Amino acid sequence: MRKLLLISFLLINLKVKGQIIAELKPIIDTLCSPYYAGRGYIDKGCLKAADYLTSYFQSIAIEDKNILQQSYHFNVNTFPNSMRVVINDNQLLKPGIDFIVDAASAKAHFNKKIVQHIALEKIQHRDSIVLLFNSLCNHHYAYVLDSLEQLSNKLFIKKDELLKLLPKGLFIIPSSKKFIWDVASYNLKASVIYIKEELVTSTTKTIKVDIDQKLEHNCKQKNIVAVIPGKSDSMLVFSAHYDHLGKMGKDTYFPGASDNASGTAMMLLLANYYRKQLNNKYTMVFIAFSGEEAGLLGSHFFIEHPLIDLKKIIFLTNIDIAGDATNGITVVNGSVFKNQFDEIRAVNPNVNTTDLFVRTMRAYVKQTRDYDFSFKIIDNLPDFIQGGTNTIANVGKIKALKDELTNELQAKKLQKVHIDNQVFEADKVNDYHNFYSSLDKKFKEDKNFLSTGLLDIDRNSLNDNQRKALDDYKMAYASGYKGGLASD
Repeated sequence: MRKLLLISFLLINLKVKGQIIAELKPIIDTLCSPYYAGRGYIDKGCLKAADYLTSYFQSIAIEDKNILQQSYHFNVNTFPNSMRVVINDNQLLKPGIDFIVDAASAKAHFNKKIVQHIALEKIQHRDSIVLLFNSLCNHHYAYVLDSLEQLSNKLFIKKDELLKLLPKGLFIIPSSKKFIWDVASYNLKASVIYIKEELVTSTTKTIKVDIDQKLEHNCKQKNIVAVIPGKSDSMLVFSAHYDHLGKMGKDTYFPGASDNASGTAMMLLLANYYRKQLNNKYTMVFIAFSGEEAGLLGSHFFIEHPLIDLKKIIFLTNIDIAGDATNGITVVNGSVFKNQFDEIRAVNPNVNTTDLFVRTMRAYVKQTRDYDFSFKIIDNLPDFIQGGTNTIANVGKIKALKDELTNELQAKKLQKVHIDNQVFEADKVNDYHNFYSSLDKKFKEDKNFLSTGLLDIDRNSLNDNQRKALDDYKMAYASGYKGGLASD
């Protein structure tokens, strides 16, 4: 047990850091590539990722009988095609940069609306909100809801609940904060868009909107489980969620490098490590959950319909937003499971304990806000805790690693675009994406391309970014990527 904990929490110190990064990066790059569409629900992105994970477990010689797929279904609101907003007849806004659509928004096809600001500061009661919102029904107007967040805080009503009170129509919420998207399992009556507040001023007179929306019913998703039998049938479990936010429109997607391609990649490397050990004391289990961003749906379904005997789990470690542990590691639930946490510290003497955060769930959420991290921290823990499993989440302390939304069509217009945890000049990003997409297009035209044409491409004729795209594509193929569509 002590050796297992040492390996799992200080994996970064067992090898040269550069070697670990070299092993993690191809997996992260692959999961964040355009083919997986942000591991969401458009273009079967998350299902494609499930196939990739299954193929990876097969590639490290885990027996097929020990690789399990668990299918389940839920509703999800999607935006599959148009994502266009124009203000004052001539200013085209950039999705993800200038605006985002609310994850639960209804479709929005409005040729031209007059922008009207609605002051919410004086509202004191819920009844007043209902009366005001019901009056916002003039189809000539797009209503700007100033101070909606302040109203939510003042009346202790969640913003999502306020939005459910809105009638059919177009509503704009000015935002001064960095855009953070999420996933919704329902759709509103209203069409709701968040726009940078400096773009919604007294000089903003009109707005045109063209946004497609579709509520997918019974969307199929999968949990993937890999089991490495040990001397004992008692189990040590590592988990990570591999889903992310997917696409917002046809051309804009969230790669999800840190949340949570990083944790998924670390889990896969741990599986590869333990697969090579011949005398594991315990049975090692690796669970890749989907549906986390939609509300912990994958882990909840797994607890209700377990594929393993939960009573045999000695300990479960969830890996989310994995960093390099330069400044220590963060252990969520260290205060809840103090004995287990003390043992982790005892077998990891090289970790600077002053940088090793010990928090309850509530306190850790506050800590992440203090550090301005853009991610959810609840993850898969509550369901396992409720199921009676000792559960700790391990997160490497990250200083400036945030997922950025990447818009391929707008990339050339941006000064810089963040993707795959690196910063490239915009034209280089576009070059990478275009070449990667061209490889997929060739596969769709020729089913033998992956086994013939891909290997014949002359690397010397490519620039650095095209070569990177080629290497990433080959890595996906070598890891079992089938090309084309994911499983139905």
